[in-house]
Formats: sequence, C-alpha cells, structure tokens
Amino acid sequence: MASDMMPLSSKATLSAALAKARTAVQLDQAEYHDGAKRYYVEVVELLGRVIVRASNDNDIKKLKEIRRTYTNRIEQLDEMLADA
Repeated sequence: MASDMMPLSSKATLSAALAKARTAVQLDQAEYHDGAKRYYVEVVELLGRVIVRASNDNDIKKLKEIRRTYTNRIEQLDEMLADA
C-alpha cells in the first residue's frame, strides 16, 4: 500500500489527526459543538500538513475528501453557533 511509504512524520501527523477527529466526533455527538469545532479545525490543519507531504495521488485525493468533509462540518457548526 502506498500509505506505508509515507515518512514517519506524516504517519505520526495522520495518527494525531485521526485521534483528534475521533474526539471531535464524540464532542459533536454530545452536542458540545464549540469544543467539536476546535478539534475539527485542528484536524483540518493536520490533514493539510499530511497532504502537502503525500506523494501518492490516490492518497492525496482521499485525504482532501476527508478534509472537505470536516471543513463542511466546521461551516455547519459556525452557522449553528452563530444562531445560538
């Protein structure tokens, strides 16, 4: 798998992003939207770092799709928090 060829620092960054994403989703499900948003923002930033270092086009495409999903959720939360 091409992901196995990623430098260790990219793997560590991706692992950190996944851990933060799990926390964001848990906070989101618990309706702690402000906290969830903070974690989602961190995830998007970390994924951006991984994307810049990635060399496999398929990996880049998948990572960008995941990042887009979290970016969309941040926008939804921004709207919810603005209405609160």
